[in-house]
This record gives sequence, structure tokens and C-alpha cells, in this order.
Amino acid sequence: MLIGQQIGPFHIEKELGSGAMGTVYRAQFDNKGKVSSVALKVISLGLLGNDSAMARFEREAKILKQLRHPHIVRLLATGKYRNTPFIAMEYVDGEPMDRMLMRRDRMGWDEVLGYGKQLCEALQHAHDKGIIHRDLKPSNLMITTAGILKLTDFGIAKDTDVTALTGANSTIGTAAYMSPEQCRGEKSLSAKSDLYSLGVVFYELITGRKPFVAETTMDMFLKHVNEIPVRPTKYIPDLPIWVDNLIMFLLEKKVEQRPLDAQTVARMIADIELKVQDQRSLGVEAANARRVDRKVSDATLDENDREAAKLLRGGKKKKKKKKEVPLGEKKWPKAVGLGAMLAAIVGAGIWLAWPEPLPKAYAKVEAAAPDDKLEALSGFLKKYGSKQDPTVEKAKVQFAELIVKEGEKQLFNRRNSKLAGLQEGENKELMANIWAGFDAEEDGNLKRAADCWEAVRENSPPLDPQKYEGKSDAWRVGTKSIAEKRIVDIRDVPKRLADLDGKIAVAKSSETLANATDPERLALRAFWLERFGDKPKARKEWDALAQLTAKDMANHLWHLAAAEQRNRIVLDKGKEAEAEKARIENLQKLFAKSLVDWESVKDDPEARVAQRDIRAAWFEIRALYEDESTPEIKAVVNRAKQLLESNKN
Repeated sequence: MLIGQQIGPFHIEKELGSGAMGTVYRAQFDNKGKVSSVALKVISLGLLGNDSAMARFEREAKILKQLRHPHIVRLLATGKYRNTPFIAMEYVDGEPMDRMLMRRDRMGWDEVLGYGKQLCEALQHAHDKGIIHRDLKPSNLMITTAGILKLTDFGIAKDTDVTALTGANSTIGTAAYMSPEQCRGEKSLSAKSDLYSLGVVFYELITGRKPFVAETTMDMFLKHVNEIPVRPTKYIPDLPIWVDNLIMFLLEKKVEQRPLDAQTVARMIADIELKVQDQRSLGVEAANARRVDRKVSDATLDENDREAAKLLRGGKKKKKKKKEVPLGEKKWPKAVGLGAMLAAIVGAGIWLAWPEPLPKAYAKVEAAAPDDKLEALSGFLKKYGSKQDPTVEKAKVQFAELIVKEGEKQLFNRRNSKLAGLQEGENKELMANIWAGFDAEEDGNLKRAADCWEAVRENSPPLDPQKYEGKSDAWRVGTKSIAEKRIVDIRDVPKRLADLDGKIAVAKSSETLANATDPERLALRAFWLERFGDKPKARKEWDALAQLTAKDMANHLWHLAAAEQRNRIVLDKGKEAEAEKARIENLQKLFAKSLVDWESVKDDPEARVAQRDIRAAWFEIRALYEDESTPEIKAVVNRAKQLLESNKN
């Protein structure tokens, strides 16, 4: 036990938990008199001679160095104490989700999906870095006292950019939460393995039970690979069907049949929240109406119907004696023959019209060319859309995504052409809100944009594949879904900008951002310049990003963020020359101060932190200004480069 001991600058206070790889302690970190709590993970003494375990422990630290996200526990430092490796991480004041579940038996679906959106953001960030967690479960999800989720324990995470440390057929992970491909020991796992585990976590938190229960690990593996779990609505009857379908979508056995990525799952959650909000405000949908409320035909009975009714009630009718007719002259044998012929024709027609098995029909949809996908999905849903089946729900999601993509493109092209006026049969107020929503986004007024799209959403019918007749109608059929998607994008802007804050630390330590061209790096560069104090240049960067993504629907969220940030930075008109002069002078003063500070600490072995901070300032100057052509700035950048090269340590 290390409680009460000192490990470098860390004083161990209490044990927080232990596992196969090591023990995590709460420790106090004394940084020049400023004391803060950290979580200190120390490798188990029994693993010190195990090369594989040591490599895995070190790799966890390397992985955490790459991850800077508000919903992922942050790495603070690494080191060794008496040749025993340790990792110092952000201390999370809260409790793991498995303890919450033990206290409450199960959690409300809306609360789970609220945490689920945060978790999807963390997973997408890790997956974008090529990192698969591989051990997603409630005990690795910390919830702070403020309700913030933190993803922890990347001890067995797999970095897809490096060779796995484990054997080709290993099954590392907790069996109850492992994907079928993990259970089979497949060597190359994808990010969708984490999505399956996410489905298991959702299932357990909402129902209070895991989708599969087994006595042995091997039995659990077989269940994951072969068995279909009971739908959550079996245990929670009032669970919204969309939540039930989402969980079953995540728990698909085949990798290719799960959602595209964690970001898609987050969008689906936001869509579910909007649907439930609509349902609560407008009442139960017509599809769930009671039988007694259904319309009854008011057609009148004809004479034959009345006669049949009399017979059924037992009424009698006097029979007349008929003259005997020879068999050959009787009509009924001819009628029987004609009836048999008609039955054969009708039977053949029914056989030809009978829908093919659902899996076979969906396989054809999957095989359709990209340009034909929307038509294929529409045809599939017109035949099978009423069935309660995970494949149908998946097709609905795909149809909605394509409708939104095609519909947004149509509206965007129309707005930028001469056809933005009101067309025949269009709702004037609806179209006015659509164009106003586009204009507000372009102006960076996201509050106004959200209000406009909310009005569009409220006054548009739900997406109905039955009404789809062709691509030219995509925006009309999908108006509500388009509005919902843009509302979600607007809501996600603050989170996307918050992510940049964490990524700046990574950029400072590992890369420059000069001549960046992809949207995220441009945004990071602009955000960094703001933090550095150069608002004029930051505004130019935001404006460049807004223009770059103006016609790029795939990066619509970055366009929103850039437009808002650009318009938030207000500069005095007519004073551009003065602002440029002040910008250069500020940079020169900052650099001159760093030189003075360096002279006072460069030879002091106890001033390593101060030396590091000064080198970081030089690195920022190089990273943010090496694309400048102004002579005064180029001189500062070149000098900063020389100092970095000559003072690497």
C-alpha cells in the first residue's frame, strides 16, 4: 500500500480502485505551493517483469497524450517511482456509472441518452485519432457532481496506427460488453466495435439488466456471436420505440449494419429527443390511435346485403319448386370451371405480387449504386416500412440521411439561383423561415437561425417515405428532417468550440498549423490565435473557414462555428492599418519579454517549468506566424525557430 507515501510531487491520500493492471490512488499534487487533486495510476508490482504488461501501461499513457476532450479524462504527467511506472490523470470528483446503477436499479431513458450524447462526442474524438477503446462499460464512465461524463481507462485501447500488443486471437475486454468480432478474436477491429459496446451499455442502464447472461465467458462469447437479445421494450413497455430501435441498431451482429459512427449515433439521439418532444406536445401519433377511434364506413346496405343479413339472423324465405334441368344444361358446372380458372389467375397474380423476404429485399438496397440508393430505400420502405424490424429502422435512418443530404443541396442551390422566390403551391410563411434560417446562419446569428429552423420544423409534416416520388421532391418530403438536422448542428457549435480548447494543448506539443486546409485544423488555428491575443488575424482565419465551408454541406457545423466566431470579433472600421501596427508591436513585445525571462532561468536546473513555458511561447510564435510575409513578423519567427533548435532540452 502506498497511502501516505510521497511519489515525486504527489502525496498519496487514498485508494480509489484497483484492477489487473494496477491501482488508482487519489493524490495531492504540489505545484509551487498550488495544491490540487490528481488520480495516480501505479502499475501492479507483480507486472514489473512482464514486458507485455509494461508496454501496455506505457501505451495507455501515449494514447492519453493524444486525447484532449472535455469528456475524456485528461493526462497530466507520466513518470517512474523506484522504477515503477505511474500515470497522473485528472481527478474526477464524482462516481462511476456502475455505482449509480447499483443504487437505482435502472435509469431513465432520457437521462441515459443525455449522457450518451456526451459519450458519443468522446468516442468520436478518440475514433478520429484512430483509437478504439475496446472496454466500454459503466465502470469506465465517470459522472461528475456537475453531471459531466468522463470516459476513463484506456488500458486496453487499441491504436489502429500501431501494431496491437495482444495476440491475433486475443479477446481482451469485459465479456458482457464485447462485440461479436471481439468475441471471435478478430485481429482488425474497427470503431464500430465500440458502438456495439455502447449498445450494451445503453441496454443495461435503461433496463437494469444486460442483454445476455451466461455462466462462463465462452458461453457469453457464443451469445454475443449467435443470439439476438430481447428487445428493451419487453422489460420497459413505455420506452419510446425510437430508443428501442436505436439500441437494437447498435447491437447488430454484422459490423456493416451498425450506425456509421459515434457522431451519427449522437444525431440519432438528438432526433429522438425532438420526436419525443413533438409526441408529448401533440399527443400520440395517429398510427397508435385506438381501434375504437378509427373511422367506420358509412356505406349503405344494398338489397342483397339485407337478404344475407336476414338469413344470418335466421329469417326464412319460402322456397319455390324448380323444374329439373339435365346436368349438361345446368349452369353450376360451368360456373365451377370458370371459378377455377379465375382462381388460378388470381393465385398466379398474388404469387407474383407477394413481397420477397425482407433480408433479401434489403440486400438489394445495400447493393444499389450510390446514385440509386435513395430510390432503392424508398421502394423498400414503401413495401416494408410498417414492419417492426431493426433492418427497417436502419433503412429509415439511411433514407432520412440521404433525404436530408439531397434536400439541403436542393435548397442551397435554389437559394443561390434565381429560384428563391415563392413557387406555385408553396407555403409563404414556411419558405420565408427557410430562407431566413439560411441568411441567419450566414450572418453568424445562430440564435435567430435556430428560431427560424424551429418554426420550419413545427410547421412541416414528419418524413414519410410513402410520399417520396423522386429526387426532385427530396426537400419537400424532408423539410422537417432538414430543419431538425440544422437545429442539432446549431446546438452542437458550443461543444465543437469547447473541443478546440482541449486540442490546443496537443497542437502546442506536437504540431504546427501553418498552411492548414482541413476545417478542423483551420478552426483550431483561429481559436488558438484568439487565445494568443491576435484577434485581427483570428477573424481573418474564421472568415477563411466560413468561406471554405460555405458550400460544403458535410462541414456545415464548421461553417456555423466560423460564421459565429467571425462576427463575434468586432474590429474598428477604417482603422485596419493601426490594428496591423499594434498586432506587430504586441508580438515583438511578447517575444522580447520571453528573451529577458530566458536569460534569468536558462542555467537554473530548478527552473525547468519556467524554461518549458518559455519554449512553449516560442513554439506558439512559430506555429501561428510562420505563414506571415510581413518582414517584422518573419524576423521574430526566424529567431524563435533558432532558439527552439538550440534549446531543445
